[in-house]
Amino acid sequence: MKHIHFIGIGGYSMSGLALWLKQQGLRVTGSDMSPSSRTDRLLAAGIPVFFGHDPAHIDGVDEVIYSTDVRPDNPERLEAVRRNILVRHRSELLAEVLSDKRTITVGGTHGKTTTTTMIGTLLTQTGLDPSVLVGGEVSQFGGNTIRVGRSEWAVAEADESDGTFLRYRPEIAVATNVEPEHLEHYQENFGVLVDAFRRYLSSVPNSGAAVVCLDNPVLDEMADTLTVPVITYGFHSRAQVRGVVETKTPSGTTFQVFYEDRFLGRVSLAVPGSHNVQNALAALAVALHLKIDAKAAMEALATFQNANRRFQVLTPGPVLVVDDYAHHPTEIRATLEACRQVTPGRVVVLFQPQRYVRTHHLWDQFVEAFDDADILVLTEIYSPPGEKPIPGVSGRKLAEAIETRQPGRVYFVPDMFDAVDLVMPMLAPGDTFLTMGAGPVYKVGERVSALMA
Repeated sequence: MKHIHFIGIGGYSMSGLALWLKQQGLRVTGSDMSPSSRTDRLLAAGIPVFFGHDPAHIDGVDEVIYSTDVRPDNPERLEAVRRNILVRHRSELLAEVLSDKRTITVGGTHGKTTTTTMIGTLLTQTGLDPSVLVGGEVSQFGGNTIRVGRSEWAVAEADESDGTFLRYRPEIAVATNVEPEHLEHYQENFGVLVDAFRRYLSSVPNSGAAVVCLDNPVLDEMADTLTVPVITYGFHSRAQVRGVVETKTPSGTTFQVFYEDRFLGRVSLAVPGSHNVQNALAALAVALHLKIDAKAAMEALATFQNANRRFQVLTPGPVLVVDDYAHHPTEIRATLEACRQVTPGRVVVLFQPQRYVRTHHLWDQFVEAFDDADILVLTEIYSPPGEKPIPGVSGRKLAEAIETRQPGRVYFVPDMFDAVDLVMPMLAPGDTFLTMGAGPVYKVGERVSALMA
């Protein structure tokens, strides 16, 4: 039996791939730095997980899989190379897993996880029984990052962060948006990133489709120049699959759907925010391309439940406690808009910046991203091991810069848990306490939620 070892097995995609291979009958082990809900599920599935990295962990291993954050000097990775064991990046394994599937991939700076989950939910509810691999824990998939189906269809995120999304050969390629992000992998040049997305969308066959959001200026311009079949979606008047929002309530959003200006019906989406309407329109565009009945597709979206850490309500009231994975300025603005939709009182935000390079590149956008917050608390930057600090870039400096725009409304705490004692006296019935960031900031929301109980 082939033995595959994952370095960094607790990551969203890595844990999903590990479960996938385990279900295919392979022997799977892995290592990570610390326990998490994902490693708990891996252990429950019978996958041994080591905490900490040690060369001995790869004894008897036939192949090693690593993620982007695993450095070349990782002791397990070094030992695998020394022993001439096959060592591959996560994306190479995913491309191999998807190679015998009819694949739908979802790329974009924001919205990949939610859109992938929506497409997976829609295809599942309408009987296509797809396999789905997402970058978040999904309650409809038993809290896992993966759903293993029996059909020829698969839905997966296409992560552009390191350029590896160009390894896949999708039948349908979705692009939600393109904005400056991860430029350290693209020669510090936004044009290089845009060209990568063009190649990603152009990789579909003539029998497939590139599904693009016209609300994004980059994709709007790109759509007219692609030489493959294109389906457009969004709020834009020229979008083939177009949405018109009717009502916004704390329980979600109702919107009308038009295809080629023909009214198809209404969708009541049980998650707030205009950005989630756009994500739903992407899923509907895929469904229409696959000739799925429009009414059935819209009904399926009404059952959608968001992935964990995507506007996840931890406490419903009297103080609403919400956690969200938003870590890019555009995501932050969209999450705050959704928060305003459900909050009669003030929005109190705890934000944990992630990565020095992202904070540096998007500094001005971060300064402007929190205008809808009544009170903002920032922590120090959370960064993966090995990333070097950038002089002048810190959580404290960012807080000071935002303070000049929002005087008297910004606080800085070096340790995120210091925010608990700071915000608890501030919160009153009707307020929302919102934690945002790609790091472990959600733990503060969980602690505040427990204190509210």
